[in-house]
Amino acid sequence: MSTLGRTVVLVLSLSALLLGWGAGPSHAGPPAAGMGERRVALVLGNSAYQHAPRLPNPVNDARAIAESLRSAGFELIGGGAQLDLDKAGTERAIRSFGGKLAGADVGLFYYAGHGLQMRGTNFLLPTSANLTKEADVRYELIDIEMVLEEMTLAESRLNIVILDACRNNPFGGRGFRAVSPGLAQMQAPAGTIIAYATQPGAVAADGNGDNSPYTEALSKALLVPGETVFDIFNDVGIAVKRNTGGVQQPWVAASPIEGRFYFLGPTTVVTPSPGPAGTDKEAMFWDSIKTSTNRGLFEAYLKQFPQGTFTAIAEAKVAELGKDAAVPAPANESPATAVARLSAPVPPAVAPAPVLAPAPAPAPASTGRPVDPSAIPYLGAKAHAALANYPSLPSPKALAISQKGGYAYASNRSNLRTEEDVKRNALQYCQHVAEAPCTLYAVGDSVVADVGKGFTPMPVEIAGSGRFDPARVPFVTDRTREVAMLNYQRNPDHKAVALTLLGRWATVWGKANDEDARDAVMEKCEKGGKEPCLLYAVNDEIVFDEER
Repeated sequence: MSTLGRTVVLVLSLSALLLGWGAGPSHAGPPAAGMGERRVALVLGNSAYQHAPRLPNPVNDARAIAESLRSAGFELIGGGAQLDLDKAGTERAIRSFGGKLAGADVGLFYYAGHGLQMRGTNFLLPTSANLTKEADVRYELIDIEMVLEEMTLAESRLNIVILDACRNNPFGGRGFRAVSPGLAQMQAPAGTIIAYATQPGAVAADGNGDNSPYTEALSKALLVPGETVFDIFNDVGIAVKRNTGGVQQPWVAASPIEGRFYFLGPTTVVTPSPGPAGTDKEAMFWDSIKTSTNRGLFEAYLKQFPQGTFTAIAEAKVAELGKDAAVPAPANESPATAVARLSAPVPPAVAPAPVLAPAPAPAPASTGRPVDPSAIPYLGAKAHAALANYPSLPSPKALAISQKGGYAYASNRSNLRTEEDVKRNALQYCQHVAEAPCTLYAVGDSVVADVGKGFTPMPVEIAGSGRFDPARVPFVTDRTREVAMLNYQRNPDHKAVALTLLGRWATVWGKANDEDARDAVMEKCEKGGKEPCLLYAVNDEIVFDEER
């Protein structure tokens, strides 16, 4: 791309459960492949556009990143970089990526090529893209939300999205007023890092070689053993700034992240000795405050190290903890004094993570009898026939029945559900449909109900009204409650949650009004599958009962 500006956006979405992460600088990190982690990547590069300016570098950029990721232990969709795909080919690749992500620990999506922003939404341009009017966008382009939804539904423990896209509008001469310069900032789940190749609103250089300055630096930095993801950002930023004569200055925004992720883990990592060097002093200060809930500590860090390695995280932590927790930092205060002054706990301005509601009562001990679908009590012949496949389902799995002939089962279709998840999901689904408490008949491949003693109901909570509580959202997994639903709670109003009885879900926030939020979340949820979507919450109020 010798004439068009480009930007790179890197998004890492992490849950509180971290795999392949070092505990700190004094611990040995994981081996190169992440201690047996399953890492999956889709790498796309588009250069040969049919109706937009052709681009020389994206296919080279995609190949370079693909090789680096392969060396870092990633399984590549299609066996390597996928180049010059049209819209149908891009959609097939993304669907394949979503399927492979199920049960993976780390998912990574990389795109190089044309991209544009229209009305606040980011789009990728397949090689077949041809816009003659604004309405063509939905038919010709790929909404990046399609990728983010695949990652969200897979619930992989770490998700990375890299967009190396042109900032210039390739259809700029066609009078599209709704197209804005560059890429819009995307909504990302809690625990995220967003890294731009240059500052927001600025144009990134393409460089004179085969790769953009950012991708060239990134592809090399990914292969440096012992570099945490923040080390990589810092090293790449310095390299890009130096190689562009200061014209291009990468920019990073981040949410707090526990632990340290390595693309290639170190064999040994040595803690630096205390000393006057700025890097050592900064690391010591950061390690002493990084788990704090005191906003003033992070403000003190920013005052001492305004260009520090952890500046972006500290800024995000300050915003998260809120103004009420702020404590002014005296001028010229040393890190040690700041830590001592602010060591007294200050209540955070945001609510702490909720404690999960109690799971269903433990299932009775197995009777030792395998499940015979034809012998399940209370059910008719059609239900017996429908349950013939239960023994072949993957575990963990559970089957709940009602006295009126209703039933529901849940299984670990994508390696994401625990036994507690499937037991609760089966009971909730059954209770919702039967409108009465059900009981667990089987857990795994064994019968647990003692039919000889009669029907013992096992009621479960399905919160249908009241204040939204992440820990009480029905049908979804505990992991979804702890990460996605807590993230929803923390985001701004004009938001909504939709879900299905099978545990799929969707969230939106920051819409123009509540009605837009309702419409948007239902549309988003219905794109993900065939089962009906139900509106669960609007803003912080549960509307499940009234919607039904």
